Amino acid sequence: MRIEASEGADVDDFVVVEDGEYRMRVGEVRPVEGAAGRAAWMLRMELVGGDLAGRTAVLDWLNFTDRGLRRVRMVLAALGFDVTVSMDVEPEELLGREAMVRIATQESRRESDGRLLRRSRVAYDGWGAIRSEREVAGLLG
Repeated sequence: MRIEASEGADVDDFVVVEDGEYRMRVGEVRPVEGAAGRAAWMLRMELVGGDLAGRTAVLDWLNFTDRGLRRVRMVLAALGFDVTVSMDVEPEELLGREAMVRIATQESRRESDGRLLRRSRVAYDGWGAIRSEREVAGLLG
């Protein structure tokens, strides 16, 4: 296989789908230690429908800090948890749950060589519950 030095885009493009809202499933939850020893969970979100069903579309983070708990509750509510009451939740309880997730492309430059990086990210308020067909019909009718 011959590879020409001047061919190919000078960008690392990790975008799987165009910007928009997609039905996604939590495919993996990876607990990590965040800044100052605070807990954080990395969520790997998979597309549910279409030709790319099952593909990872985006990674998102839940940060269990004072500032992050509002968003944690918003994400958990979108995934079907009752966040009106105090609760204990474990990472595996999120696996397989689905939500509508709004993603947008973010571009940055790699510090080491200035190469352009493109990846999808979830907006702060980019999580929503999946509405049933009956709920949607009620909103329209």
